[in-house]
Amino acid sequence: MNNGIKIHTLRVFVDEQGNFGNPVGVILDEGNRIDKKERQRITTELGFSESVFINNLDTGNVSIFNPRKEVPFAGHAMVGTAWFINKTRNPPLDSLTCLGGFIKTWRDNDKTWIRAALSMMPEWNYEQQKNVTDVAHLSPQIALSKKHIFVWAWVDENRGLIRARTFARDWGIPEDEANGSGSMRLAATLGRNIEIRHGKGSIIHAKPWKSDFADLGGRVKED
Repeated sequence: MNNGIKIHTLRVFVDEQGNFGNPVGVILDEGNRIDKKERQRITTELGFSESVFINNLDTGNVSIFNPRKEVPFAGHAMVGTAWFINKTRNPPLDSLTCLGGFIKTWRDNDKTWIRAALSMMPEWNYEQQKNVTDVAHLSPQIALSKKHIFVWAWVDENRGLIRARTFARDWGIPEDEANGSGSMRLAATLGRNIEIRHGKGSIIHAKPWKSDFADLGGRVKED
């Protein structure tokens, strides 16, 4: 595939049975043999919301692309990349770096976690719905007419359970199966730990950390 370039396809934020999850392409490219134009072509061809190119496996330096451009940060992409790097090398890394900056990472039971500054994340437009039915039956025409929108409702506010969907047609992503950065910003705004059932069934864990950071965690599976 792609002139001999090996692409690892991961699904990030799978449920307990390994279903659902948001795909991300991970390409090991130490030495930067693939130039930026070709990286963009590969990412666009793959059609995932993001793909990640690992520039250095030992330091954890990576580059992230969405279908239109290189981006500073993508939550699900970095969770998946952290999982992949620490499955590939020994000892595992406790941090990664990308265009946005420094990211801490760790593992807790079956989940991979990252911690990042809110300042490196894109802004999202949030629309809270009255109930989960409104989220599930949101009109695609209405959703796709809005810019990078995160639509959500409480499933159980006392337990911090949320149902959500994300649409970012203006960024080349009609509907995102699982939105990491949006979940991190929402956790920070709400000031509490949350568990989000996103898209068709992906499960995202997010929590605030200090005033300007947030944590993001979930399960990862390689296809």
